[in-house]
Parts: sequence; C-alpha cells; structure tokens
Amino acid sequence: MGFFKRREKEIKDTSDDVVGGFAFFLSLALLFPTGLLLLSLAIRQIRQAEVGNVIIFLAALVVGAAFAYRFMQGHLSVLIHEWKHELISSLVGNKNKRMEVGRDTGSLQYEYTRKTAHFNAFISLAPYIVPIFTFIGVLITAAVGSRHPSVALMIIGITYGADALMNTRDISPVQTDISLIRGGYSIGLLYIISWNMLTTAIVLAWAIQGFNGVAELFTTVMQLFIALYSVMTGWQPGA
Repeated sequence: MGFFKRREKEIKDTSDDVVGGFAFFLSLALLFPTGLLLLSLAIRQIRQAEVGNVIIFLAALVVGAAFAYRFMQGHLSVLIHEWKHELISSLVGNKNKRMEVGRDTGSLQYEYTRKTAHFNAFISLAPYIVPIFTFIGVLITAAVGSRHPSVALMIIGITYGADALMNTRDISPVQTDISLIRGGYSIGLLYIISWNMLTTAIVLAWAIQGFNGVAELFTTVMQLFIALYSVMTGWQPGA
C-alpha cells in the first residue's frame, strides 16, 4: 500500500519521490536512543508491578491483537492504513485529493508545498507508527477515571494490542511507504522500530504504575541527559 503525491502548483508527477530530509534524520537520531532507553527503563519497572495488573494487561493485549488480526482485514485494513496517511497529511496542512481503497492495496493523493515537504517522510510512515486505537482508548479511560483501574488496563491493553498488530502487519520491503525513504528500506524500518519502542515504553510504564510510571520514566531520562551534559561540558546543576 503506497500513496501518491504531487507538488502544489507543479505538473511534475512525484509519486516516486524519495522522501526524508534533515528534519527526518534529526528526529531519527534523537528517537532511536530515546526509545531504546525508555523501553529499557519501562521493562525495569515491571519489578514494581502487581502481578494481577500485569496479567490483565497482557491478556488484554493478546485479545486486542487477535481481534485486529481476525476482523481488520481486506478493505478495512487498507482503509485504516490510508486514513493514517490522510490524518497526518491533514494535520501538517496538506490538501488531500483522493483516496483509493482496494482489498489488498490502496493509495492517497495529496498536494504539498515547499513549507510542508519536510513532513512527507512522516506521512509516508504514519500507518506504522500512529497508535490511533490507543489514543481512542486513552480518551475512553479518561472518561472511566481512576475508579476502575482494571477496566482502564483492559481498554488500553486491547487498543494497544490492536495498534501493535496493525502497525507491524504491513511492514515489508515491497511497501513504497518504507522503501522510498531516503536511505532505503533499512532506514524506514529503523524509524518504525524507534517510534514503536517509544510508544511501547510509555504504554508499559502507564500499565505498571499509571501516570506516575510515565512521569518517572521521563524524569529518569531527563536526569540521565543532564548528567551526560555535565560530564561533556563540566557544567554543574545549580552552579
């Protein structure tokens, strides 16, 4: 499933453009080590988790993935894939023209300008990194509140399980979404892995300790970056 794009106010067909510039590679350089670090820290938090909560979350994760595998196939799978392209394209200010959805393939045609061209790589990889169902799950749990933590765990587990399956099922060298990233398929795959490590870390930390777990995750990362900066520059906090 690829997508088609054309420069606004230009006749040139750019459907085979290689995408990914400075902003993309800068984000990759930051995203990979951060995602790896956050995931490692989140896994360490498992020792602090209640066994019952871990079981509930993992069971819900399996249910969500199984549901997506069984029911989100064919045209529905392609529609979700292309809609993620369209969502990010719209958010960055592009003009979406036409979406085509088949049983096994689809496409999105949109127009972009020089001001939005640097977002093309992110649009290209959107179906593999955007946890749309988890976002919906977060909105639902916000309505449920903290009075029913087990229900919240099940909702996030199911929705993230569906996202995990949908975000990885279409990964393949034949996908132009990934292979047309500057640097080739391996760079696109590395970006997908990096982003999903970050998402998994946040969801896992929340499942283990709630929002306190997520806060602890980012506090630890900030402390590590401050310590690294101090070693490299000799700067001392409070000096």
